[in-house]
Amino acid sequence: MKRIFLLLLLFSLITNLYSQEKNYFISTSDHYLILSEESQRRAETLGWKMEAALKLYNANLHLDLAGLSSPLNVRIFRDKETFNGYLQEISAETQADFVLVSFSDPRKNELVCFDAPENKFNTSLLHQGFIQYLKALAPDTPIWLRTGLAAYLENATYNPEERRFVWKANLAWLETLQKIISDEKSSHRLGIAELTSLSHEAASFRLESFYAQAWGLVHFLIQSPEKKYNRIIWDAVAALNSNTSMVNHKSFSWVPAAGLKEDFEDFILSLKTFNTLIREGKDYYSAGEYSQAATSFLGAMELDRENNKPYYYLGLIHYAQKEYDQAEKRYNTALNLGIDPALINYALGVNSFAAKRYIEAEEYLKRARDYDQAVYTEKVEPLLKRLEILK
Repeated sequence: MKRIFLLLLLFSLITNLYSQEKNYFISTSDHYLILSEESQRRAETLGWKMEAALKLYNANLHLDLAGLSSPLNVRIFRDKETFNGYLQEISAETQADFVLVSFSDPRKNELVCFDAPENKFNTSLLHQGFIQYLKALAPDTPIWLRTGLAAYLENATYNPEERRFVWKANLAWLETLQKIISDEKSSHRLGIAELTSLSHEAASFRLESFYAQAWGLVHFLIQSPEKKYNRIIWDAVAALNSNTSMVNHKSFSWVPAAGLKEDFEDFILSLKTFNTLIREGKDYYSAGEYSQAATSFLGAMELDRENNKPYYYLGLIHYAQKEYDQAEKRYNTALNLGIDPALINYALGVNSFAAKRYIEAEEYLKRARDYDQAVYTEKVEPLLKRLEILK
């Protein structure tokens, strides 16, 4: 009976929307109703992506999706101009980024977004989509937990073939948080008790520092090797249908505050961003400390496997250690990930020259010169002359 009621409700919502939104393409999925200004295909593919996002959210929170009394609405515009035009019509306001629009009838709440470059689009979609998910299933979630979890999940990468998001560490707030922690006198610094009890209004006056600290606390509680801290976040999630004070009491009451603060700050200060690891690795490499350099570059690779820099620098280390086959593999991976082809062909040419693969070396070096004559002609010509003698 409940299933029949839900189907009738869905049909009613779609019918009403269709009669009012004749200029939109509409697609439905298991849990979403998508309206696209652009095309039917765009509506369908966004529906797949939203379902993938929902799986990511619920893999972490395990909320009962039967609690969704109606589909979650998502409206997408082809550009920011039409996005803000729509917002002005319904609220007389504009927004810089995607927004969850709330109505007196929660069934009408909708995530409003616009097309943007893929990475930016996915980050905003995951963040605001998570807020939509929580407001539908656990509307009284404390703001520190809601914001922190949204930031924790927003850097996931989407695989369109498998239609799934894969979590990826989000360290965008790390340097901001490390500066706050390192400055004992910072007015932005919040104690954990203050952070977890902050109201929405109070947080809005210090958004940047609040976001950084909310993200940091959630990241620490989930990623800490100490199980007692992992338990805090899962206790908080388990208490989501309670009020804010009850969530915080159940989660933090049994943990000594001083120890939690110290371990949290030590954990955050020990983390390194991708750029920090690359800089550190380059310094070690320049000093000839290849083992330490490799550790830094491998750490950077773990944070971003789609970035070509770690592979290139690992190739340089293999070359310096006369491991020419391994160097070639790293260089080719960097090439496949979009590194400057002139640079990498020059590196491959020098590597092949050292490995005494002279025909390959000549091909790579000529290719490097052809890609960027201004930079590589002077570097390549002496090597090509030597190859003529050696061949």
